[in-house]
Amino acid sequence: MSSKEQVNELFTQTVDDWARFYEDPKPANLTAQNLVSRRRFAIEMIEARVPKGGKILDVGCGTGHLAAELARRGYETWGTDLSEGMIQYAREHYNPDRFQAADIEKIPFPDNTFDGIVCLGVMEYLGSDDPALREMHRVLKPGGHAVITTPSSICPFFYMDRGLVRARFMARPVVGAVRRLFGGELRPAQPYPKVQHRRYRRGPWVELMRSHGLELEDWVCHSWGWYGLERFFPQGAFCRASDRFARDGTINWISSDQLSCVRAVK
Repeated sequence: MSSKEQVNELFTQTVDDWARFYEDPKPANLTAQNLVSRRRFAIEMIEARVPKGGKILDVGCGTGHLAAELARRGYETWGTDLSEGMIQYAREHYNPDRFQAADIEKIPFPDNTFDGIVCLGVMEYLGSDDPALREMHRVLKPGGHAVITTPSSICPFFYMDRGLVRARFMARPVVGAVRRLFGGELRPAQPYPKVQHRRYRRGPWVELMRSHGLELEDWVCHSWGWYGLERFFPQGAFCRASDRFARDGTINWISSDQLSCVRAVK
C-alpha cells in the first residue's frame, strides 16, 4: 500500500472523529483544541488579506467545516481532499457542488483561479513538498495568499512524547510477562503508525516556499501539550494558553504546530 493509500484509509476510517473535533469551541482534548486554534488563526490570516467575495480553496478540506465557515463569512469556497469519505461527508453536510476528491499534487483547477488557499494538516503526510507547493502556486492568482500548516521539528513536547512511546513499547515484554505470571489476559501489540508524519524547521521551510514563489508574510506557532499523557491529563486548556504567545518569538518555538501565510509572487 502506498503512502497516499495509507493516508486515504486512515482519514476515511476517522471521518466521524474529525467531525466531532469542532463541536466544542473550548474542548478539553488536546487534539481537538489544536484543530480549533489553527482553524481560528487560518481564518484570521485569510480575512486580513483576502477581501470578502474572494475565491478560496481548502486543500485537504477534510469534513468541509473550514470551507463552510469561510463561505458563511462571505467567501466563495471550494474544497478538495484525498479521502473519498471526507468528501462524502462534506457534500452531505455542506454544498455538494463545491467539494471533490483530488490529490494536492494535481489540483483540478486552472492556473490563477484562487485569491486564497488554506492547506491545514496536509504537507506532513506527503512524500515530497515540491509538487504540492508548485500546484498551490499555480492555482493562486498573482498576489494571492496561502495559509499552510506544518508540525515543528524543534518542539520539545514532541520529543517528550516520542520518549514516552518508546518507553511504553520497551516495557511491553515486561508487562506481558507479569500478566502471564498472574494469569492475566494478553493484549495484542499495537504497531507504530504506518502513516508518515514529517516535521519542519522554519528556516529551510521558508526558503523552500520562497523557491516556489511563495513569500512569507506571517508566521504563527501554537499548541502546547504532551499527547502521551492525554489519557491521564486532558490538556485542552493548556493548549489554549499557547494561543496568546503564538506570535511571541521568544517562546512560541516550543509549540508543535506552525502556520505560515505566504503570498504568491508571479
